[in-house]
Amino acid sequence: NTAECEKYACCPLPPYLEDSGCVIEEDDNAGRPLRDVCFHLLKLYSDRHYDLDQLLDPRSVTSDPLDYRLSWHLWEVLRALNYSHLFKQGQGVLNASYAAQLESEGLWEWAVFVLLHEPDTQ
Repeated sequence: NTAECEKYACCPLPPYLEDSGCVIEEDDNAGRPLRDVCFHLLKLYSDRHYDLDQLLDPRSVTSDPLDYRLSWHLWEVLRALNYSHLFKQGQGVLNASYAAQLESEGLWEWAVFVLLHEPDTQ
C-alpha cells in the first residue's frame, strides 16, 4: 500500500517478464496484475483459501495463454494435497484446454487420460 516511488523491490513477475524491468502487467480479464507462480504458491501456503484461479493461470508461467501443461499438473498436485476450492468451471477449463492442447499435438491418448480426471461425469 505504498506509493509507486516508495517501493523498494519489483513485483514478482513471471519468468518471461523478468527482464522487462519493474513494470506491472495488468490482466485483461480481472484487472489483477500478473505474478509469478512461485509467488502464488507462497500466498497459498500462507492462506489456504487463496484464489486458485490466479495460481493456475497459464500466464503466471508462460507467455502463451493457451499453454495449460504446468497449470493442469499443478492443479492435480494441489488436488492430491486436498486443495479443492477451485470452481467446477475452472476445473472444466483446465481439463478441456489441456486435452485440446494434447489432441492438437496428436497425443489423443493423453487427451483422453486428462478428460478422465473431469469430476463431473455429465
